[in-house]
Amino acid sequence: VVCGRTAVSGGRVDVGGRGLPRSLRGAVRAGVAFVPSDRKRYGLMVDRTVWENTTAVSWLALGRGGVAPARSELVRRTAELTERLRLRGGPYDLVARLSGGNQQKVVFAKWLATEPKIVVLDDPTRGVDVGVRAEMHRIVGELAAGGAAVLIASTDLAELTEVCDRVLVFVRGKVTEEVRGEQLTEHGLAVAMQRTEVTAPD
Repeated sequence: VVCGRTAVSGGRVDVGGRGLPRSLRGAVRAGVAFVPSDRKRYGLMVDRTVWENTTAVSWLALGRGGVAPARSELVRRTAELTERLRLRGGPYDLVARLSGGNQQKVVFAKWLATEPKIVVLDDPTRGVDVGVRAEMHRIVGELAAGGAAVLIASTDLAELTEVCDRVLVFVRGKVTEEVRGEQLTEHGLAVAMQRTEVTAPD
């Protein structure tokens, strides 16, 4: 709903005091970023270069700057993002030739370029190694520290405890538990999920 991919069935979503647009492009323009779990299907143009991927949203969807800047400028900005993310690959490298972890960094770079206010992450570290996972968590921390709201949907309990301030447990689209503070441990989450499974109506 926040990303404009699903229609609101009830209630209201506001960003900066304004109702959230009802389309993906409208949500992007409102400052929402979406990092999908299936990067190859939804997050990347694998047959294109790193710089083409990282600038696809900020200059095409947002239309920043009116006339598109020169390629050299886009490449320069891509280089800044890849350095920030410690990505092993240059702006002119084909995404298809990068490792899975570095491909996921390209997805992050694409959305960081939009300077988002809200970041929605769907299993952001699925299929990446421990080192890349740590880098992704570092970036998430930087985004939150910079004032962005970060929403994470994850099947990894360890990841949720490492990154989140609070975790909501959903069953059939409804919040059934909220875990925070000292209870926000892998054990605490597992207990909350089991309790929800026992009490959830058929």
